[in-house]
Parts: sequence; structure tokens; C-alpha cells
Amino acid sequence: MVSAFGKFLRNLRMDVGELLLNMAEKLDVTPAFLSGVENGKKKIPSGWVDRISALYHLNEKQRADLQDAFFESNKAVEIGLDNLQAKQKNLLFSFARKLESISEEDAEYISRILNKENK
Repeated sequence: MVSAFGKFLRNLRMDVGELLLNMAEKLDVTPAFLSGVENGKKKIPSGWVDRISALYHLNEKQRADLQDAFFESNKAVEIGLDNLQAKQKNLLFSFARKLESISEEDAEYISRILNKENK
């Protein structure tokens, strides 16, 4: 079954008149791997949203659509814990446990905090 991310990639390839082989070469993967990503059988490599956005000069809306497709297609997120201190790990786990119960209003507030520029 084609994932939302795979559907975006296929549409992008069609729009630019590119074959699976060509996109795979640009992404430094095999055509079989790219096909697996498109079909939801392979995990989407981290960094692909940024890489594809740059390679194909995606505008802001296209990038947002690709990001949405990435999140829709990924049912799990991996977070490296090696470089985190104990308090950061505790915060991460607390947040993960409560994420489903956070209201839209609180999510927006937390998002503003996390996305504000360091001054």
C-alpha cells in the first residue's frame, strides 16, 4: 500500500518527469529501496524531508505537505538518547507519556515555547 509520503514522492517524480531510478540516484539509494519507501515497506530515512526539499526546490507549501506526509506515514519516531542529560531524558519521557492527553491549546503553547528563538 502506497504511503502518504510515497504518494507525494511519486507525484513529485511525475511532475518533474523523473523516473524512480533517477530519484533513487539523487537520494543515494537503490531503486528497490526507494520503491519500498514509496510502498510503505521501508522506513523513511531521517533527513529526507530536508534533502528532498532542497533537491527539488520545494516551495513552502510543498515542504509543509511533504512534512505532513512524513508524519502521517511514520507511526514511530526514534530519538537518540546518547547525548541527553538525565533531566532532559526525564522531560522527554514525561512528555511522551502525556502527549495524547495534551489539549490543542496547551500543544500550541508548548510549540511556541519550543520554537521561539534563543535570545
